[in-house]
Amino acid sequence: MNGHYRNILCVLSDTHHQDNVVKQAVHIAKSHQASLTLMLALESLPPNASIVMASFTALDSQQSMEAQANDWLVKHADKWSQKYPVKTHLCIGNPLIDIVRYVQKDGCDLVIKKAEDSFLDRLFGSLDMRLLRKCPCPVWVLDPNHEGKYKNVVAAVDLNYHYPEHEIALRKKLNLEILYHASKIALLEFSQLHIVHIFDSVPENIRRDGFISVDDNHMETDLAKIHAEREQALEVLLGELEAKLAPDVMDYLKPNVHIVHGYPRREIAATTQSLATDVIVMGTLARLGVPGYIMGGTAEETIQQLNCAVVGLKPEGFVSPITLEDES
Repeated sequence: MNGHYRNILCVLSDTHHQDNVVKQAVHIAKSHQASLTLMLALESLPPNASIVMASFTALDSQQSMEAQANDWLVKHADKWSQKYPVKTHLCIGNPLIDIVRYVQKDGCDLVIKKAEDSFLDRLFGSLDMRLLRKCPCPVWVLDPNHEGKYKNVVAAVDLNYHYPEHEIALRKKLNLEILYHASKIALLEFSQLHIVHIFDSVPENIRRDGFISVDDNHMETDLAKIHAEREQALEVLLGELEAKLAPDVMDYLKPNVHIVHGYPRREIAATTQSLATDVIVMGTLARLGVPGYIMGGTAEETIQQLNCAVVGLKPEGFVSPITLEDES
């Protein structure tokens, strides 16, 4: 079965202990029958290098850095290519800009990268977060300690459609893309697919902050109505997914649905952890349709709490603030 991705870029941020990262990237590329490029993206020497040493020495150092990095990449690519054909690309400059511009030029449909910081600290490195914000294609941030296949795949969807009409349409399309990406991963990995939606009620938020009191009976009635509303929205979404997939695929997937009442900024990560999730597919924009308003609120807080791999998707029409213009 062919996968969803066709042209994958795996980013290496340094030359230390990259075998497991490349192993995971090769596994994903092989599963999707996709081309794979390994990019070594390094920071250039600081601008004040010529101040602390003679300019010709700084130039020699930059050239030496490039030569050594290229030698390392070619040598290791020969070894990695024995498992799966890979192309290589070396960038020394501004990694974020170099990565995004390569994606735009080469038409990459997935970027894979190891999480910079320890998952034990539950923090993503700054380059990871900036790629999730600004890269025009999906970004798959790997758990460097993961081994083997993905057993549990989570699709985190937002079924709250109480927004302006133009934004509702974008949210629905993004939810469908999240489900589609997660379904493809689950199929190729022979994994269990979980669909997670966390809902909270505005009155409960207000009550939690202690501003007003709310009748518990009314609250329970409201929560029941919201739960039913979200179940109905998901039923429609699953019908659209079934139409997009090959016949009988949904019968094979048999997704487990988790519609959970709670505070989304806590419960998405908590539910994911309780499901022993290997990878979560989620949207990485806050308010859709609001230019420049990205990676805030629930998305960013959730990502910082996760201890699994993340595939971050952008909504239809997203345009990266990084362009190919004014290249030096």
